[in-house]
Amino acid sequence: MLDVARDLLSLCRAAAGRSGAVVTVGPRRLAAGELLREVEACALGLQHAGLARGDRVAILLPRCSEEVVTLLAVAAAGGIAVPIHGRLKDDQVAHVLRDCAPFAVVTSPLRTLALQDPAAVLSTLRVFVVDGPIAGVAGTPLPTGAGTLLPPATTDPAVLLYTSGSTGLAKGIVQDHKNLCLGAALVADYLGLSATDHILALLPFSFDYGLNQLLSALHAGCRVTASDHLGIGELATLLRTHRPTGLAGVPSLWHEVAAGLRSGTLTAADGTSLRYVTNSGGALRTADSRELRTRWPHTAVFAMYGLTEAFRSAFLPPDEFDAHPESFGRALPGVELLLVDPTTGKVLDGEATGELVHAGALVALGYWQRPADNERRFRADPRGRPGTVVYSGDVVRRDAAGRHWFVARTDRLLKVAGHRISPDEVAAAVADQPGVGEVAVLGLDGGAEGHRIVVCVAGDPEDAGLRERLRRRCRARLPSYMVPAAFHVFAALPHNANGKVDENALRLLLPPCTETT
Repeated sequence: MLDVARDLLSLCRAAAGRSGAVVTVGPRRLAAGELLREVEACALGLQHAGLARGDRVAILLPRCSEEVVTLLAVAAAGGIAVPIHGRLKDDQVAHVLRDCAPFAVVTSPLRTLALQDPAAVLSTLRVFVVDGPIAGVAGTPLPTGAGTLLPPATTDPAVLLYTSGSTGLAKGIVQDHKNLCLGAALVADYLGLSATDHILALLPFSFDYGLNQLLSALHAGCRVTASDHLGIGELATLLRTHRPTGLAGVPSLWHEVAAGLRSGTLTAADGTSLRYVTNSGGALRTADSRELRTRWPHTAVFAMYGLTEAFRSAFLPPDEFDAHPESFGRALPGVELLLVDPTTGKVLDGEATGELVHAGALVALGYWQRPADNERRFRADPRGRPGTVVYSGDVVRRDAAGRHWFVARTDRLLKVAGHRISPDEVAAAVADQPGVGEVAVLGLDGGAEGHRIVVCVAGDPEDAGLRERLRRRCRARLPSYMVPAAFHVFAALPHNANGKVDENALRLLLPPCTETT
């Protein structure tokens, strides 16, 4: 039976009683007892400043201890923390602030340096600042207070996380205290976290996967060091300096790691402290997972799956990874993963392929002020049972042993001459070719014939023969209707704030797709 905190304040208080719990961000190293004192003081200060239950507080801070303290304090005070990714620019930040209508924004001079016009972005909003005043912005210091802080209700909203998405503006998803604490306990349990562990947290706390690193460390009472990831050279320094036992990443990070291991920027010795690594946000490329397992054979690889609408969903035990490196495994305890026929809505049993539906524990409270999106994603259980489930939009395959594989997005399936095509199947045909890094497959408007398939790869743009090699490969591996109409090579593919390929930005880089291109 897992020992699960009831809310984030209780989680911090439990961590404060464990000597191994230490949070390090930049130059500041906070023992959990110090962290708790700062969280409680900040929470009381916000309440004294007028924060009411359910009020949003936007956190526009760089990677710093105040980011961690404020996020936990807002939730502890009964508010809803809205962490904003450190790399978002004026338009994206302004959208989040308009959408969540915050009680206040907590920011700093360093973070606002990344904005072209911080005064315009923050105009009309109440601003609390840390580390000094901001030119052109009327702000007051982040308040602190004293007194007795009562824990919020388990079912109270705690955070509002904005999803990057592949299309449209970012949407906020509301998670409550119960789900955040349970998700932390479940992940800490299957990773086997203990007080002797040390997590290197590179993912942003505005990303559910990244936030879980912090909360799992607090649950386990272990060390966590949070840092920005700026490149493979910096990662090598972090590994050598901190000697972490755990590291979480997305496929783009592991592709960088594999390339660093091949080039010598990273070495086998750099990974000797790593007891485990985790991957989520997409399947690892086969060549990258092979490199990781060859160079760091002692390191357990946990393939994971989650969606912001349900926080965490599944994992594959490391002893199954080598045989099934592209599977994300089975449901977490308390979670059920259903497969539903997208056409009929029928729940599929046994070996099957269908839309993944997350039922049971960890379902979010829903989208922030988007009833139409809620109706589409958060629905009644298709089996007629009580409770709300999440329709993920992911087409998933399940084998006889209950393992799951990602196949495609229901909203990304391409249609060419009447054929329904997964862009990921096209990408797989070229993914492991020499000279090819990341791969993205897009569908452009092809008129009456449906989509025209376009392949974009990270590689050497000066390699004149690469496009033709890819074309030949696709003709050899794919049916004629799946052969792409065009191939584009970029030095690197653009990424969104969570490290995934930014398809919107990529489309802007493409020339028109014609019969000859």
